[in-house]
Amino acid sequence: MKKNSIMLTIMLLLTLGLVQFANAADAQPFQITLPTGFGAFASQTQTAKSPNGKNIKVTTWVSKSPTTEAIIVSVTKMWAKIADPEQQMASSRDSLLKSVNGTIDSEQKIDGTSMRLQFHSGTNAFLRARLMVKGDSLYQLLYVGRTAEMRANPSVDGLFQSFQITDTPEQSAAATVGH
Repeated sequence: MKKNSIMLTIMLLLTLGLVQFANAADAQPFQITLPTGFGAFASQTQTAKSPNGKNIKVTTWVSKSPTTEAIIVSVTKMWAKIADPEQQMASSRDSLLKSVNGTIDSEQKIDGTSMRLQFHSGTNAFLRARLMVKGDSLYQLLYVGRTAEMRANPSVDGLFQSFQITDTPEQSAAATVGH
């Protein structure tokens, strides 16, 4: 029971706790191949005001398995293009680690707009994440398992390798986030 509540807490914290969840029928702006046993994605969208009064839209898709593993994809759409992707990813990484009381096991910057993380929490949750910035959006792919062995499963590798962003960000943003 405690492990399930921890997993739920992690999923809820990913959405940044901005406002109460609302049901959404948002189209997925990504493609992914879920491992065997995972259910279909359920999505939730919330909108909140940033400190400057602009809207930030966060949509989160969650898929669970009978083994209490979870896959979470979160897309945070800002009001304009993200000016400093590395800073945005670092800030998101730090917030995620703080929210789950996590410790980094490994971190790899792929390029200026993408990074991979493996970390664990003090509550026996073993996580793997990929953060990506494209245009005005931050994408977070997160796998949550109960053991390091679950996290290292080849099907989890396949999950991360299959992830692709499919939407086209607006190229004509009038402003840039961070400037």
